[in-house]
Amino acid sequence: MSVRLFAAVGVLIALIALAAIVAVGLSGSGSGQKRDVLRQTYGNDPDSLNLLTANDSVSSAFRSLVYEGLAERDMADPDTWLPALATHWEFDPENLEYTIHLRRGVKWHPMRLPGGKLLPQAEFTSRDVKFTFDCILNKHIEAAALRSYYHDPDAKDPSHPYKIKVTAVDKYTVKIRWSGPYFLAKTWSLGIPILPRHVYSVDERGEPISFDFSLKEFADGFNNHWANTRMCGTGPMMYKEWIRGRRLVLVRNPDYWGTPYNFRKLVYRYISNPNTVTRKLLRNELDFAGIQRKDQFLEAKHNPNVLDGKVTLCDYVYPAYRYIGYNFNRPFFKDRRVRWALSHAVPVRKIIDQVWKGLAVPATGPFLPGSSASDDSLKLVRYDLARSKQLLDEAGWKDTDGDGVRDKLIGGRKVSASFALMIYSDAPQYLTLAKFIKESCRKIGVEVSIEPAKWPLMLQKLRKRTFDAAMLGWVLSWKGDPKQLWHSSQVDQPDSSNHIAYRNPELDKLIEKLHVTMDEKKQIGLYRQIHRVIYDDQPYTFLFQDKATAGYDSRIHNVRFYKIRPCVDSREWRMGKLKIENWVVPHDVGKDFLGL
Repeated sequence: MSVRLFAAVGVLIALIALAAIVAVGLSGSGSGQKRDVLRQTYGNDPDSLNLLTANDSVSSAFRSLVYEGLAERDMADPDTWLPALATHWEFDPENLEYTIHLRRGVKWHPMRLPGGKLLPQAEFTSRDVKFTFDCILNKHIEAAALRSYYHDPDAKDPSHPYKIKVTAVDKYTVKIRWSGPYFLAKTWSLGIPILPRHVYSVDERGEPISFDFSLKEFADGFNNHWANTRMCGTGPMMYKEWIRGRRLVLVRNPDYWGTPYNFRKLVYRYISNPNTVTRKLLRNELDFAGIQRKDQFLEAKHNPNVLDGKVTLCDYVYPAYRYIGYNFNRPFFKDRRVRWALSHAVPVRKIIDQVWKGLAVPATGPFLPGSSASDDSLKLVRYDLARSKQLLDEAGWKDTDGDGVRDKLIGGRKVSASFALMIYSDAPQYLTLAKFIKESCRKIGVEVSIEPAKWPLMLQKLRKRTFDAAMLGWVLSWKGDPKQLWHSSQVDQPDSSNHIAYRNPELDKLIEKLHVTMDEKKQIGLYRQIHRVIYDDQPYTFLFQDKATAGYDSRIHNVRFYKIRPCVDSREWRMGKLKIENWVVPHDVGKDFLGL
């Protein structure tokens, strides 16, 4: 989906939510029957598990094995879409229409009403697909971020201001027609997880909420639906229970249409303290967990269980980048030469080595390296103070009064080459990074003051653009929409992601052309042109991508890491044989948890 903003600790929070996964399996018993349980952990209880209205990473992790879309990206080759609830599809470029053929015989998981009554067994059909899109397009349902991808500002029919029309042709065929070309049409046609109509269209007594899914009456029932605290999907795992502050439990779906999940039960245990997660991992109480703090990760290399090969540590590049964004409403940042001078003055590799302890890789632009959107031929901006000074001289910024800070006459007024760098106040490593930048800029005659701020204040300043420069980051999709961050039209939008007020007519034209290009090979060329224009203009100083740090019990086999979130796929994991005496059972875990 869209890129998402994070502050100083934002990536670390995302890594905990997405990568703090724990796995344990048991084998061997008196009967010889394999009893396998996969344990995971989470740190915050979400408000809801509703597919459309909840957009936090924890609920997304809970839902990932329960719900399915019509198709899914191949983790190893994300430009390829693999069939899921659809077996195949055709696209008519003349009419901009997908004809989607659904998998037959797929059953929805069993679901009970709050009173305990079991809903009738239901088969997945085209009515569920139509229902899901009806819900997305209902303006009263709390899914505005998702709905924005289908909004058509030029729609001629005010009663249907959207780009798509979804038709259930028969029980196993759906047509999705777009009113105009949109370069992400395949993603937003095939990639949406599907809701069970028979569950979300009835109230807690099993009575229909409304027969018109576009009404506010239906939306009110949907937004506060009784099923929002449980899940009913078609995936390999089924919902069993959720006890806030303790655990969420899934069990294997015996009627799954595809390859069965390798563990009979999956338990997410609530552990709010990431230090506790790390300790449990290193004591072989957990099988896979993210390690939030980089110093703990480095210290863990000397842990006896790591040295003995019982725990394997790993790091992998996370799909996000950090940057310094310059407010274009400030005179000092308007000249491209100044921005390049500042980028040349940031010792990125030194910061990676000394502050991030080597657990990051430099970035050149706003697209995921290795993706079809990224121009990986672009060279990293080198650290070169001599070049910085030369560029500032060419731009007319010189120290005319001998105070060590460059200045320039702008509109008849002497302006100093100085700015405040806003950083997230609760992250010590960002203060260290900012000090590196301040000292480096001092050497080229630019004065930087460091402005720590709490996250609510940072958001307020970004929205109102009452800042000079800010150190932030974006989480990346495989192929995102650059309009959100970079198009001039977003500058005047409320709460715009283009918080630096960046305008570039050349870039606008490329983004607009990309938006209406359906040919995927041509899209790649346009993406790379966009990447190069942004690189040449340096509206951001692009810093680096963090490496996620984690560890897993060496009993787990086939752990692979991928470029797209969540970077791991537990469906691939296998558990080696385990002697029960080597497994630590937490004191609060009963026999039901173990499946004994």
